[in-house]
Amino acid sequence: PSAESSKLGHVEKGNTSESDAVSLRALAVKSRLEAEKMDLKLTLSKIEKLEKRILQSNKNPDISSNLTEETQRLIQKLEVPKSTSNAAGLLLEGQGSEKVPQPSNKSDCSTISNDQIEQTTTLTMEKVPMSADKRNDAVEGFERLPKQIKDMMAKTVGLEDGKNATAVIEKLMQENRLFEGDGEDKFSMTAKAEDIKDIITDLEIAEITSFVESSLPKSTRKEPVNEEDANAFYAEVLGLDTFNPFGKPENVPGGFLIRGENKVRPKDGREEGDLLIEALDKKLAVSSVHGKVNVYYILDPTPPSGEDILNDEDELPVLLITSSDISPSTDALIKTSISLIGVTSIAIFTLGSFSFNDTILNKLSSAMDTAGGNVDWFYDLSTPLALSILSIQLAHELGHIIVAFKDGFQIGLPTLVPGFQFGLTGAITPIRSSPRSLKSLFDFALAGPLMGIILSLILLYSGLELTAFMDLSAREQLPSVPVQILRSSTLGGGIIEYLLGDGLLNTPNSDDAVKLHPYAIAGFGGLVTNALSLLPIGNTDGGRISLAFFGRSFSRVAQGFALLLLAISGIFGADESNILLSYALFAQFWQREAEIPCRSEVDELDSLRGFIAIGMSIFVVLTLVPLK
Repeated sequence: PSAESSKLGHVEKGNTSESDAVSLRALAVKSRLEAEKMDLKLTLSKIEKLEKRILQSNKNPDISSNLTEETQRLIQKLEVPKSTSNAAGLLLEGQGSEKVPQPSNKSDCSTISNDQIEQTTTLTMEKVPMSADKRNDAVEGFERLPKQIKDMMAKTVGLEDGKNATAVIEKLMQENRLFEGDGEDKFSMTAKAEDIKDIITDLEIAEITSFVESSLPKSTRKEPVNEEDANAFYAEVLGLDTFNPFGKPENVPGGFLIRGENKVRPKDGREEGDLLIEALDKKLAVSSVHGKVNVYYILDPTPPSGEDILNDEDELPVLLITSSDISPSTDALIKTSISLIGVTSIAIFTLGSFSFNDTILNKLSSAMDTAGGNVDWFYDLSTPLALSILSIQLAHELGHIIVAFKDGFQIGLPTLVPGFQFGLTGAITPIRSSPRSLKSLFDFALAGPLMGIILSLILLYSGLELTAFMDLSAREQLPSVPVQILRSSTLGGGIIEYLLGDGLLNTPNSDDAVKLHPYAIAGFGGLVTNALSLLPIGNTDGGRISLAFFGRSFSRVAQGFALLLLAISGIFGADESNILLSYALFAQFWQREAEIPCRSEVDELDSLRGFIAIGMSIFVVLTLVPLK
């Protein structure tokens, strides 16, 4: 056979004693048989799945015939005897690639006699052992490997992780498992066969961990569930009348997954997911783990296999078991401080809106130069704008509060987020306990922006009407907004031009300012900030709507697409006022975390909510696309 490595270490050509050769050949055969055993198990698993699909496709003869042929082919694969093959090996190259050669042939599972072992030719290694003077090159190559590969290589030599590159390389050299690399590779190494299974398992765990942690927020992992509680839930809560499990609980970051079949069926207009959670809660209330764990009916957050995707078996419903408390952790001092900064930014924006008005500036300057000058008149002018901005945000939060109260879940106090262009960017309102369903999450996320938009439109229209019919002397006292800001919204700018005169915003100098009533300024700003909150990013209102509409997996794609568009708009000049780019940076740093899971995330939204989501998407585009 050609040179290979798997449970073997390495054997230098021509220098191996006869007894060592026999031992090595025996290990090679054993390794091959173990690989064939795994292949047989996989083939049997495929046959079992095909048989199930045949039973389900009896009504379609063509499909049933094709499935039957595929089953027969796999059965023949099990029956055909094959010749003895080389041992499979694993070689990890110094640049982080993995080579896992497949057995060239597979044999039946008959016992290999000593005579067959003796007839196996001497195994040779074509790799040149690493010399001590090239150890530094190996260390350098090792440090450039991905962290997961470094950790796995370290574990094969008994170290906890790959942080100490020198120690790993020293161990590999001591075990004669390090060789000079080919071409640009600094080194290559052989992996012990007993480590191969651990390496593959580590890769699978790393992939599952990555998927789950990207789908579910950190708060679901702050108090991991222990295995005893998960097994108690499995034994005391599940059953043929609620959820029939297919296997034992599977450990995932923060909790456990239980795969199985929902035995509860829809009735009285209620969805099966909602009814399942209700039935499980009743049993959980009288179980030994009441108050310790909580259960969620969600789509499988673990990575699907290629076969699962082909068979349309990816993202099947599963139960997620977590600790009873998955509420996001917040720092009251930080929240209060940010909110105070938000209030300050409203005051700064309000005062700044008068900085374009020469009449007001001259009057303020005169008052400051006069001893005991009275500026109360200025507070009277600026207060309506500040209160209007706050009123829009309060209306937004009131919408959230109404839905949360109606559906019986808890939310935290909002944190006012400062903004440069309109005084406020918005507010962060955390959900502290899980909504009952995706419909409830959708209603909660929509209610806030909807209330804010309605009040913004009312204030915008009222302010423009007051501006249009105001006498000249009163208009000179009004705050101003740069034309560049007013052009940032097709919808808002269009309404302004419609009511105040076509061409008002078409001035060649974008730094020119337009005097508007405080209601109109607050209404325009509220229109834009509420539209921004509907963008599908993280745990913003738009991110929550996206999650309810598309599910967790595709909502992450929508988030990436939205952030990319915002970044492109800011970088390539489509967003002259930098409103979109500023919001993208804010959302990416402050609201990128996924939302906590709903109790049931399997039942889909109804058509009405779907049409509303589409309508709100159109509104967002009209509001955030700049006026040309």
